[in-house]
Amino acid sequence: MMKTLRNLVRQDKKAFSIPRSVQQAIPIQTVWADGIFQIGKGKFSKTYQFLDINYAVASREDKEAMFLEYSELLNAFDSGATTKITISNRRINRESFQKQVLLPMKGDAQDKYRREYNRMLLERITGSSSMMQEKYLTVSVFKKDVEEARSYFARMTAEFSGHLARLGSKLLEVDGKEKLRLLHDFYRSGQETEFFFDFSQFMRQGCSFKDAICPDGLALEGDCLQLGARYGRVLFLRSYASYIRDSMLSELTALSRNLMLSMDVIPIPTDEAVREAENRLLGVETNITNWQRRQNANQNFSAVIPYDMELQRNETKEFLKDLTTRDQRMLFAVLTLVHTADTREQLDEDTDTLMTIARKHLCQLSVLRFQQLDGLHTALPIGHRKIQALRTLTTESLAVLMPFRVQEIQDPGGIYCGENAISHNLLLCDKSNLLNPNSFVLGVPGSGKSFFVKMMLIFLILATEDDILICDPENEYAALVQALGGAVIRLAAGSRDHINAMDMVEGYGDNSDPVVDKSEFILSLFEQLNKPHGVGAKEKSIIDRCTEAVYRDYMEGGRIPTLCVLRDKLLEQEEPLARELALELELFTEGSLDAFAHETNVDMGNRVVVYDMMNLRDNLKTMGLLVITDAMLNRVTENWKKGRRTHIFLDEFHVVFENELSGQFFNSAWRRFRKRGAFPSALTQNVDYLLDSALARSMLSNSEFIIMLNQAGPDRERLAELLNISSEQMHYVTNVEAGCGLIRYGSSLVPFTSRFPKDTQLYQLMTTKPGEDGETRKWIR
Repeated sequence: MMKTLRNLVRQDKKAFSIPRSVQQAIPIQTVWADGIFQIGKGKFSKTYQFLDINYAVASREDKEAMFLEYSELLNAFDSGATTKITISNRRINRESFQKQVLLPMKGDAQDKYRREYNRMLLERITGSSSMMQEKYLTVSVFKKDVEEARSYFARMTAEFSGHLARLGSKLLEVDGKEKLRLLHDFYRSGQETEFFFDFSQFMRQGCSFKDAICPDGLALEGDCLQLGARYGRVLFLRSYASYIRDSMLSELTALSRNLMLSMDVIPIPTDEAVREAENRLLGVETNITNWQRRQNANQNFSAVIPYDMELQRNETKEFLKDLTTRDQRMLFAVLTLVHTADTREQLDEDTDTLMTIARKHLCQLSVLRFQQLDGLHTALPIGHRKIQALRTLTTESLAVLMPFRVQEIQDPGGIYCGENAISHNLLLCDKSNLLNPNSFVLGVPGSGKSFFVKMMLIFLILATEDDILICDPENEYAALVQALGGAVIRLAAGSRDHINAMDMVEGYGDNSDPVVDKSEFILSLFEQLNKPHGVGAKEKSIIDRCTEAVYRDYMEGGRIPTLCVLRDKLLEQEEPLARELALELELFTEGSLDAFAHETNVDMGNRVVVYDMMNLRDNLKTMGLLVITDAMLNRVTENWKKGRRTHIFLDEFHVVFENELSGQFFNSAWRRFRKRGAFPSALTQNVDYLLDSALARSMLSNSEFIIMLNQAGPDRERLAELLNISSEQMHYVTNVEAGCGLIRYGSSLVPFTSRFPKDTQLYQLMTTKPGEDGETRKWIR
């Protein structure tokens, strides 16, 4: 036995004592609030959680890069400690899920929709969607006291954080209470909501922390154990294949059962490992020499070295080369897996399934006979290693057992955005957790953009008190919003509904002088009137002067600023160019396209407002989008002062970037939305047009929440280049069904599918498919 391993065995060795209670069967002596556990004489452990990464959907080149970076993490393991990598599957507690995710009833007319929405969510957490997978790293080390151990763990935390950050993951420290909760949820599966632990209260009462986590009973049999009313079994990896696929751990942990799979890793110092490899090579060479000497003594001078001896020589040389020239480390490892079931029959079936998966990879999982308790302590993320079935591996050999699979998004209180296409877990997104809440929804016609947004709207309307403002060019949201108690403002030529394009609330704009920002907005309107020539320098000067004069007169008791008042002010100017500008504005003030030229006469007080632009003529739509965005800015500013959050949804977003001044105004409005507590979301089917604008491209690349549904060929290529998406990941937005695609959520990129039950009133309100939307009107009468 090697020196390092011999020392660990000697330090771990202690007198065996028969546990007289369930509490005594839990091998933990002391718990500190910062997450450090004392698990033996002078032995301390600490557990970290690390987030998953998108390994399963990465390209071959990216997988190789992740593999090498993960190998660097394994090389960083300290040879004076034992490191345990744990993958934990636990079933979502239905009661806890209902409290965190389901919409509470409010006793109003919308409760029928809340019940439908909740029923849909509950249906989604059946089968594999009901499982939660978490990954942990547990380090155990022998130190003189807890302070020395605390200093050691602080150093390890910084080192592991750096390696995981380069992998795209994140290291989270698990405190004492959370680690006890983790053990409680395994020991007492199905009773997750009953966990309670308070350090000060337990100390005052003289209670043991083990009372908060231990099962009701523990019974041991030869090949299984019983935890309370549930059965469990511990397996270990007996034999390894020569070549193992990197998907083996993912397949083993894909079983929809509560289980924990752990790999205990003991690194060996390089100098000791090299000496051991040299001694083994020397032993092989000695055996070969002795064999040749015997053959020569028998006058057999042409004998060929036996295959097994030649194989030993080559493998030992390769092993020594890995250690000396390829930066590999020598590692001892053991893999254990504990799974639980409600019945003994189900446990046996699950064991057969796991063994079959291992055999498919030419490996062998075996049941621990009469070592189930030791195996349980080894598999749990406590820090113990009671099983001696160690295998000698190099860094690359161990890195093949890749713990990463796919990223998950499950923010408490987040909006339901579909299911993970790989793990089938719910995607719950809370944009307030991101660096910025800016959002884009991209997809070709029929890909499900409006349906996806409507799902978000339903949650926001039914679950929050936030204000919601929607720009609707195609009359897709009015029916849903009306059914849920919102207001619809219909804007069209000759319509009785008017929005004043020159409304301006206190605090408007980014500058100290709000008139300057309003002047930029008016310039963008004139640019739409004078397409394709735009607005020249002389026109800009006149418009800016008249805009300032209109607001100055108003402050002195004059008329309320409108486009009509602005036109009159232009007519008062001496320049002939001013009269030309007034003439251009005449159609939109005195003519049939005067929807934005008069004082606002609609109720803007409803928390949910849809601006219906379907009946606006083409030459008014872009102008209407600008005016509506400016009206939204006024509402956002008022809400910001009240401490109220506003959600903005803008469809046909690409059209405002067809002109320079319009694009500049919109870019400025986008920044102001974010600064004033608003969550803006832009929708477009013309991604190519959007990416032609440098401003829009910058807005898209700096947005933290992007929904990509089915994309056209040129759009896919440009999006992949802009957002650094691999070709394998882009397959999820190539010729896929409606409601399927990719979500970019901060640094996460997750493939998703989104389905909604068709036999619901909400579906009839949301759908825009031909033949289905006819039912919509029936529900809102």
